[in-house]
Amino acid sequence: MPGNWKSTNISKYIIIIVLVCSGTFVNGQNPSVENNTYSLNDSIVKIHSPHKATMYSALVPGLGQIYNKKYWKLPVIYGLTGAFIYAFDLNNDMYNKYKNAYAEMEAGNITIFEGYTDKAIMLRLKDGYQRNRDLNVIVLAAIYMLNIVDATVDAHLYEYKITEDVSLNVQPSLIKTSEYQNSYGLSLKFTF
Repeated sequence: MPGNWKSTNISKYIIIIVLVCSGTFVNGQNPSVENNTYSLNDSIVKIHSPHKATMYSALVPGLGQIYNKKYWKLPVIYGLTGAFIYAFDLNNDMYNKYKNAYAEMEAGNITIFEGYTDKAIMLRLKDGYQRNRDLNVIVLAAIYMLNIVDATVDAHLYEYKITEDVSLNVQPSLIKTSEYQNSYGLSLKFTF
């Protein structure tokens, strides 16, 4: 019975994600507006939607980056996520191990655990692993939020054009002082 419940819920979530990602929610009034396109001189121009990028990244981390065509960010997102999930699992296992050992030592069932005989040291180790585990959860939440913010910002800047004429020129210059004397220096010229 529990196995059927899990597969039913998972299949419901998959159907919802597919429907949201495919964009099938159209109310039928103006299909060209609903598909984020508009006509300009008989040509179709696709509008890049920051809202879509945000929703995609919120549903599946990295999907907004794929929508923005920033594929190089996927290994960064999933690499960091994998590393912190591994660290969470390791710290959680060690926390549970030392928590149980500390409880056994408090009850008087054992007197030595992995070379430690002092209860205070066991308590510090347990608390240290718990703190690290909790910090890993916070970092994972921050990575998830940064993934969404990054996708949104990239989508807003998707069609932003940067001119090729951005330059900084440093040249020697001759400057006349208020007393009509020559002074030498450098001139910075920023062109954009």
